[in-house]
Amino acid sequence: MKNKKIVVVEDELIVGMMIKLKLEKMGYTVAGIASRGKDAISMVKMIQPGLILMDIRLKGGIDGIDTAMMIRKSYSIPIVFITA
Repeated sequence: MKNKKIVVVEDELIVGMMIKLKLEKMGYTVAGIASRGKDAISMVKMIQPGLILMDIRLKGGIDGIDTAMMIRKSYSIPIVFITA
């Protein structure tokens, strides 16, 4: 899994960057951080990651659960929900 790309979907920039840094320290590749559902969907389409870490609450009109459902309609990428 360490050679696969990870997309982090987190609306709090500082939290997203902390997750990215921790994952990279463990040897993973974070290909991008999205803060809104629509941005996450576009990013997944472009990057086609091996894993998505998805915050449940997101800025914008689409929450993390709806975003994950939209992504799962087109891609069979594992999604792990994260939330405070």
